[in-house]
Amino acid sequence: MWKTHYDKINKEKHPPAYTLSQTLNFISSKDSLKKFKAIDLGCGNGIDTLAMLEKGFNVLAIDKDPNSFQHLQKNINSNYLERLNFQNSSFESLDELSSVDLVNASFSLPFCLPHQFERLWSNIVGCINPEGFFCGHFFGPKDSWSSNSDMTFHNLQAVKRLFKGFELLYFEETVKNGKTLSGKEKFWHVFHVVAKKYHSTK
Repeated sequence: MWKTHYDKINKEKHPPAYTLSQTLNFISSKDSLKKFKAIDLGCGNGIDTLAMLEKGFNVLAIDKDPNSFQHLQKNINSNYLERLNFQNSSFESLDELSSVDLVNASFSLPFCLPHQFERLWSNIVGCINPEGFFCGHFFGPKDSWSSNSDMTFHNLQAVKRLFKGFELLYFEETVKNGKTLSGKEKFWHVFHVVAKKYHSTK
């Protein structure tokens, strides 16, 4: 499945996820962006990773597909490689994540096993520095993949509960027919989120 997905993306020039683009707009006015540290969870072929590297971030790209690093090396300017680290890990096997200013999870978190999601989410929240950002997506119960017991789905209230301690800067729910990047028909129920962690617990 993922090879078809990557091949399709490589043939077509896709922009970074809209949630990441929005996040980069929110932080573009900050000074010393080169000091920014980010994690790209489920980095795939590296479109979002590249966008963060181009902003001067140091990026830890994580993906369970070992071929993902080959895609990163192929698609990313060699000048950026010194600011890129790659970790070949599944979400379920991740240990505590290092502190960062941004966690990007574009269409990846639903692929975490349901019984492991709470641990993963706690790990994500814990690694984001005060006033740091999260951007990513969650699948809702109307999604056509919701019968897959190996994936994690959230309703509106559950998604919003995840962001206690964050300010929601962008939040959109989409429910529509569409296609996957590999061209297959799919009914999408997706929550698109950009959130900023409060400086202190509220």
